[in-house]
Amino acid sequence: MSLPLPDLHDRFRAAVLGFAVGDALGFPFRGMAPQSMSRTHGLADDFVPRPRGKFARGQFSDDTQVLLAMAESIAKEGKVDGRSAAAHLCWLWQEGVILMPPIAMTAAVEQLQRGTPWMSAGADVGVKDASCLSRGVVIGLWGDDSPSRLAHDAAVLTVLTHKDPTCAAGAAAVARAVQLGLTGEPCTPQLFCEELSKAAAGCDGDFADEIYYLPRVLAWEPERALPALRRIGVSASVLDAEPGLPSHVAPVLLTALYAALKVPNDFREAMAMVLRCGGEADVAAAVCGAILAVSAGCDSIPARLRKHVAYGASLVEAADRLFDAKLARSPVPATALAVARR
Repeated sequence: MSLPLPDLHDRFRAAVLGFAVGDALGFPFRGMAPQSMSRTHGLADDFVPRPRGKFARGQFSDDTQVLLAMAESIAKEGKVDGRSAAAHLCWLWQEGVILMPPIAMTAAVEQLQRGTPWMSAGADVGVKDASCLSRGVVIGLWGDDSPSRLAHDAAVLTVLTHKDPTCAAGAAAVARAVQLGLTGEPCTPQLFCEELSKAAAGCDGDFADEIYYLPRVLAWEPERALPALRRIGVSASVLDAEPGLPSHVAPVLLTALYAALKVPNDFREAMAMVLRCGGEADVAAAVCGAILAVSAGCDSIPARLRKHVAYGASLVEAADRLFDAKLARSPVPATALAVARR
């Protein structure tokens, strides 16, 4: 923890808020074709209600809900615990509050509810839903920077719903990106992607290589780079069936990283770049938002978006509980803790 405690505390909040804001910006457009998105102006200026008025303006999706459930589990247990994480995940379905989750994730939770052990309930290898990426934000805020520890924690939290190691690799990479943001130190795109690749390599070496070589694409304009990233790791049949970004860990994460590295100092422009991709752009925007915000603090998120994201106070409280739990592992003087919590 090289940042002063008040700054570190702010960045915990920024990571959670940045994720939720990106998710809420993209949720109304989930599944839309890129052609439709290109005709929509001001994509990241403010939230819009989901079509047919089912959800309020600023409402985030299941991705943020799962992030909050994982954060609550870790804060309560003081560790990454598969059984506790499974119980917190099941609560979302038991209470009927989960919003439009992937079919595979619902099937896995139903297995958990029937008593299947948490390490056995997930979808089979080959199912690589990008919904697992939100767990990486919590792991990054909580854990240490050991690649083996990141890989372990990512595997625990993703196997609940997805057994494919690519899912764990994606979550580990997101976790490392969050950790780099928490250091407060500048990082070149090459070093950034090298660190993320190391974190992912413990789960999926091939995907780790794709992350490692991402900086080569940064010289390309988005019109060329984003369609190329969309195809990585995805079959032609899936690309034909799903407009925009497919629901696959690899293209979603690589698109989020590209946008965060391409326009690191403009939250709105990075969000708009991702949202124009269509498809699963809400997950990509959420991951991109977390990475950008944790690197610069809450003030880097436009004030209008911070103010109007749904359940903003609850998001901040979840970040605070995780922050307090982490500080409890590394005792600090009471005066320093009091300053940090202001």
